[in-house]
Amino acid sequence: MSERPRIDLYCEDSGHEQFARALVGRLASEIGIRPTLQTVSGRGGHGRALTEFRAWQRAVSTGKGLRFEIPDLLVLMIDANCSNWAQARRELEDAIDGRVFPRYAIGCPDPHVERWCLADAGAIRKVLEVSAPDDPDKCERHVYKQLFRQTIRSAGQLILTSEMEYAADLVAAMDLFRAGKNQPSLRHFAEEIRSALLSLR
Repeated sequence: MSERPRIDLYCEDSGHEQFARALVGRLASEIGIRPTLQTVSGRGGHGRALTEFRAWQRAVSTGKGLRFEIPDLLVLMIDANCSNWAQARRELEDAIDGRVFPRYAIGCPDPHVERWCLADAGAIRKVLEVSAPDDPDKCERHVYKQLFRQTIRSAGQLILTSEMEYAADLVAAMDLFRAGKNQPSLRHFAEEIRSALLSLR
């Protein structure tokens, strides 16, 4: 392993990538390592993400058409949507070939990543200077995306590309213990990343 461990992010879309990059960066800094972060995929959406991950992994394992170096850590992040969280996470874990990626961390937001952005009321107050909304605890398709967007707009803030442009600031401001207590799927992801990073130190 090099002095700066390499971490590859394979994410459902750019919003997931922004959240994962911020969380990995924060935890790495707290642990005292300076990894090189590379985004392999941050597009495609939920429907294509896992299928394309499997295809990419096959290409990596055979070396066909790719000059690829196995990362020190793979971070795979895809929403649970409205599936059972444990089952959705297990599907992601089953998709990973441990011979290709011996170290990995899996993020499986339950049901969507925007819910993680709203997980810590203190971070919402600090970053957006408004009260955090109540969690509706629903699995409707866009409920957390719309709630996050409404929270940003109620703060009088602009959304230039998507609501997820605020993810990095919210992750930096989060009390991860409190956020993880509110959203167990986030706690699991943070714990997996922290454990993997400690093994790289």
